[in-house]
Amino acid sequence: MKKNILAIIMVVMLAGMMAGCGNSETGEPDQSESGQEQDAAETDENVDVGETDTDEPAYLTDFNAGDYVTLGQYKGVEVEIAAPEVTEESVDEYLGYVLSTHAESVPVTDRSAQSGDIVNIDFEGKLDGVAFEGGSAQGFDLTIGAGGFIDGFEDGIIGMEIGETRDVDMKFPDPYTNNPDLAGKDVVFTFTMNSISEQIIPELTDEFVKSLGMEDCTTAEDYRKFIHDGLAEQAQAAFEEEKTSAVIAVVEENTTFGTAPDGMTRRMNETLINSVSSYAQMYGMSTGEYVAAVYGGTVDTYEDVLLEAAEMMALRYLMIGAIAEAEDITVTDEELEQILADEAAQFGYEDVEEYKEEMDVEAYREYLLVQKVVEFLAENAVVKEPVLD
Repeated sequence: MKKNILAIIMVVMLAGMMAGCGNSETGEPDQSESGQEQDAAETDENVDVGETDTDEPAYLTDFNAGDYVTLGQYKGVEVEIAAPEVTEESVDEYLGYVLSTHAESVPVTDRSAQSGDIVNIDFEGKLDGVAFEGGSAQGFDLTIGAGGFIDGFEDGIIGMEIGETRDVDMKFPDPYTNNPDLAGKDVVFTFTMNSISEQIIPELTDEFVKSLGMEDCTTAEDYRKFIHDGLAEQAQAAFEEEKTSAVIAVVEENTTFGTAPDGMTRRMNETLINSVSSYAQMYGMSTGEYVAAVYGGTVDTYEDVLLEAAEMMALRYLMIGAIAEAEDITVTDEELEQILADEAAQFGYEDVEEYKEEMDVEAYREYLLVQKVVEFLAENAVVKEPVLD
């Protein structure tokens, strides 16, 4: 499967760590808003995900991760990624978008319609002199040049004056899926121009910037820098995400995998089934249909596909765990308790114990550990500019 490795690791952890973000028994999102009270893990296939034996070793803390994977080079791996860059063209493009959202529609009375205008028209389409279904409208607003109509429709309006009526000969494309009966047919559209307006896009001036009411931006130069900095922040975030994914991919390539413990694989599989079943229900699909569309395989083989994914996920956990062991990266009890206490207060729980009752605490520890290891790998990677051909 061509999947983002980091995304797989993080999604599975996030999907499994909380048992109370919705249905208290399944840990899946509450479906009550859509009137569906059934467990999110149940679809039309009545998926039975089973329950992990609580006495069965299933977490990183239950194993010596290095017994299941043999690490290759993981520190200082090289990846090729282009440095983040914000060009003046990208700033201009974004500014153009912002300015266009503040455009004003101004009535036009002293000229005919032209491309880019917003016109209000009546129209009627006829085939062999008879109006055809779906080919007529009254008081229809149309931006000339926006597309969405058959060839010749919008061009036929250009040059019309307000109050003018015009017949325009057109031909439907063949094939025409919207109405196969019209495919390839010659028709006549009768247009009546009711009104014409044009969009006036403001210029980037100090006055325009002041009208935005931004505390730290009062001039055009300020606003341009604000846009540049925002795009730079986005570019840097995208760069870091790409770098992390690339580093994890290389580390995995350098790792020799054995066979994951049954308990961890079973836990991953249960978590994954719950997660995909919830998403399947959200999209109105069966679990098999969703798995086939997202993960591959067929509707009938979805359980095998998910089990294979769970086995690989478990091994990736163990790879992360082995690196943590080698580098003495840990999440201490004190650190975990402090984070849980802070989040309990942030989310409005009466105390941390109430918060912990709705959570798989050990899975959350793993989530925090993965964050630390991934950050360690990214910080120690060597990033090179791609070699251009």
